[in-house]
Amino acid sequence: MNKHIVIINSPKYNPNIYFERFVSQVRENKLHKKTPIVLMNTDYPNGLPTSLLNMGVHLVQAHGNHEADFKVANLYEAEHILVLAKDEYLLDSDSLCFDVCYRMKEHGLAYRVIVECVDDENRERLKRIGVKSVVRPIRSYPEILVRTMESPGSELLIEDMFTRANDHFIRYPLWLEGDKWKNVVHAMIDANLGTPLAYVSKEGKVCIHPAGDETIQAQSIIMLVRTSNIPTEEQVREALRQQIHQEKRA
Repeated sequence: MNKHIVIINSPKYNPNIYFERFVSQVRENKLHKKTPIVLMNTDYPNGLPTSLLNMGVHLVQAHGNHEADFKVANLYEAEHILVLAKDEYLLDSDSLCFDVCYRMKEHGLAYRVIVECVDDENRERLKRIGVKSVVRPIRSYPEILVRTMESPGSELLIEDMFTRANDHFIRYPLWLEGDKWKNVVHAMIDANLGTPLAYVSKEGKVCIHPAGDETIQAQSIIMLVRTSNIPTEEQVREALRQQIHQEKRA
């Protein structure tokens, strides 16, 4: 087995559902339609359920912190190694993850590792040993780990959306009557207000990431703004007015 995906540990609650969703997301990428996926844990003493076996998942009953574990799962030739927190709410989970990751470093494999970290204060410790990515465990969305595998760095954007620390989304009432979406985006970026990512149609439907040439009939836009510089509704309306004025002059 080579170029496979290895997942060390399993979620404390509903692991079957979690792994099924994870594998389904992996399989959506045509490059990973048949990629072997190996679960390394001791939480399935009677073997994997049929649902996972039918999805091409294999089980190695081990902890990932012994020499034999590295060989039986052929970690040396794995494309991705994911280390899950045993309990997403227990800070001690980070100690277990750190131990596994440090062993990965000793075997020259840390650069392939994506690890979950419960306490943000431990992120730097994990990064210092050379792991590829550190993510917060979010059990409802295993897709985040899949995105991290496929586009390293995207997990930082996703996590940023869950907090108000740096950036967050705000819905602004903005009546649009046939405006091009690219003009709306240009107006907000040019005014240094934020980045529009979606609009709400007059029927109340949220339309995410529309095409630039799409003609918009909308009652609101949803914009990514900096927490330190939140625009007012008037600033948003004025930015669009300025854009329309410039177009007419052109």
